[in-house]
Amino acid sequence: MLDQAMFAHQFEPPRQDSASGVFRRHKIAVSHSVSLEACVSGIGIPAWSETRTAASQDAGVVKTMMAQGASVIGQVQIDPLGFSITGFNPFYAELRNPHYRQYRVGGANAGIAVAVAKKLADLGLGNDAFGGVRIPAAHCGLYGYRPTPGLVDTTGIIAMADTFDNIGVCSASLGDLSQFQELVAKPSTAVTNIQGVVIAEPIFALFYSDEAMKQVYQHLEQLHLPQETTLAMNKLVLTRVEKTQVAIASQEFLLMYQAWLDSAELDLPTSTQGYLERLREVDYKAHYQAKKTRKQLRDTIAAMWPSDKVLIIPSTPGAILPRDADQPASDTFNLAQRRLMALADVCGLPQLTMPLFTHDNVPYGITLLAHPYKDKLLMEVARRWLN
Repeated sequence: MLDQAMFAHQFEPPRQDSASGVFRRHKIAVSHSVSLEACVSGIGIPAWSETRTAASQDAGVVKTMMAQGASVIGQVQIDPLGFSITGFNPFYAELRNPHYRQYRVGGANAGIAVAVAKKLADLGLGNDAFGGVRIPAAHCGLYGYRPTPGLVDTTGIIAMADTFDNIGVCSASLGDLSQFQELVAKPSTAVTNIQGVVIAEPIFALFYSDEAMKQVYQHLEQLHLPQETTLAMNKLVLTRVEKTQVAIASQEFLLMYQAWLDSAELDLPTSTQGYLERLREVDYKAHYQAKKTRKQLRDTIAAMWPSDKVLIIPSTPGAILPRDADQPASDTFNLAQRRLMALADVCGLPQLTMPLFTHDNVPYGITLLAHPYKDKLLMEVARRWLN
């Protein structure tokens, strides 16, 4: 029953437009915010969808994959307003983490992560603004990929904030994500010579226990590439990046949704309402200044590691939260999680989250970040690590 409840629209049997192509054996689940022909898309609130008409065509990325044989199982649940990151939506089904039942799913695109983790689909597609795909992927023990902005067609994706809207993909298989990167997220710079990885130790120290960190280093021993650490990537940098994202996103999001929100008078979850209030507190002057700050941040962060290496940071701020976590714990975790994801969003970087180990029955993962258009570098480092 729960499998059906998380669907906004379900195709039985899955819809397949072509039986040939590299994705002919792949099923894909798309977020409710990704357009499918003849379906009404949404932002996690039924009242908003009631004001919309059905899409006249599939989203661009869906067209591309279906032309290569992919079949679509349907549109699945998203968190309210498309930017909550808890995986909880009081307007729809209560989703459970398939592999870690007592813990959160993560959001905003919780439905696609659940569908992939339950093996209903091979790949999940959604708008990855604010970490909307990478976060639930990390919570559910999956791989999550955010391409360099501009590499994947975003037409037919409901906008959250134009600056940060981008396709995100999750899968239980690195191979499937590599295939997506190679065939859909193109062109990107070819991998010629990987010089190694750079570990942001101050970020790990913020969130990981000594025992968890020990396991990280044990796994790093299996990666046969030169390794170094950096102190330049720290909490202060992440904090500044996340604040910049909020200031930029505020005017972009509110321009699209403020009038409707004022008339709808919604009872939103506390975490969703809290982030909405942060957006509303930003004035136009701060928004304008943040756009200039973003350019400075991109230049500063690009200098922290060379373009032939990847940066490694945690996927989540330590152990993911149990479903019944109290509000103070949730607020602290959510802010830290947003800071980890904002780096790629604000700086236009490709990012790959990957599961690494389980500690105290909770998934821990790392995330790889590369310079723009170095998407293949992420996949190659991850492949070598697994091999």
